[in-house]
Amino acid sequence: MKKKQGISLIVLVITIIVMIILAASVVITLSNNGVIDRASHAVDLTNESQVQDLAALIWADAYMNDKRGTELETEVTTKLSEQGVTSDKWEIIITDTGVTVENKNNDGGDNTQSGTGLGSLISKDNYGDKVDYTVTVDGVVYDDWQIYYHNADYVYLIAENSIGDTTLDKGTTVASLTSDEVALYEKFRVGDVTKYTLVDTVSESTLYNSQAVAQLIKDYAKFANTKTYGTNIVGAIGGPTIELLAAGWNAKGYVPTITITTDTYGYKINSNSEAELTSDGLYIPLNSSYWLASPSAEFDSTVMITSCDGVYYDDYSRAILEVRPVVCLKSSIPAIAGTGEYDFSLVK
Repeated sequence: MKKKQGISLIVLVITIIVMIILAASVVITLSNNGVIDRASHAVDLTNESQVQDLAALIWADAYMNDKRGTELETEVTTKLSEQGVTSDKWEIIITDTGVTVENKNNDGGDNTQSGTGLGSLISKDNYGDKVDYTVTVDGVVYDDWQIYYHNADYVYLIAENSIGDTTLDKGTTVASLTSDEVALYEKFRVGDVTKYTLVDTVSESTLYNSQAVAQLIKDYAKFANTKTYGTNIVGAIGGPTIELLAAGWNAKGYVPTITITTDTYGYKINSNSEAELTSDGLYIPLNSSYWLASPSAEFDSTVMITSCDGVYYDDYSRAILEVRPVVCLKSSIPAIAGTGEYDFSLVK
């Protein structure tokens, strides 16, 4: 019987050792020649594949220099950080067997975008058109959104349907808003109008309407899908402001033009001539009403609303009205024009 030919275990071990020695010499040569440094500077930090290759090269260099365990992790983390790959943007897992990186703003592909900015593709004629925006809040998917208004800096989307009826309350004080939340609210108060100063107290009288608006500012920020759309999403609040509504209404050329005035408590429009406004389905809804994120000047317990009857006010604690959150996006967010719709999903 003939003996079976094969590779002995000793030969295999020797081969592996030789390969490791050769690999080590290559990595050391690359490191000494500055190839790793030059390669790192050529990496596109929005390209997950390139960042992964860079991390693997840095890991191999550290490993061949006898770094293990915590020492290996520190070495790789430090060198990645020097190249702009940091833990706030990347999930970095380092072990003695390898390294993996994953973009925290990525849902499965490279977190890169392309296309023409959404703001440059739309006009006032597109207000009311649907756009492809999706956000999941408390396990519920909301993917029906309309263009509400736009300017050179921002595009505003409103939920096409109510996310539910609600009364407001005075549990969220204006004083509890962070500086970031106040700054975000200002981005929703557009147009050349006098802005009411959102406060909790005037002459020692508690303004519950301002506190009810604070609830719309704070409680609906979760409708801004920053995970998928990154820094292109500026933020979200629980409804359009009266300034935002007026800007969209007036841009469409509807009559009468909405003008806004303010007093101690909040806002009025057109000296309360709201009956002159005609339902258009978007700014003046059909057979429904939704809250505006603006306090009313009528009483210290009322908030501005828009309904099929016009734009006026209602008691925050009595009325159960629809909530239609509004999202603010950067006008430069990449988009692809469709048939009556705009798709600005991430390009994988």
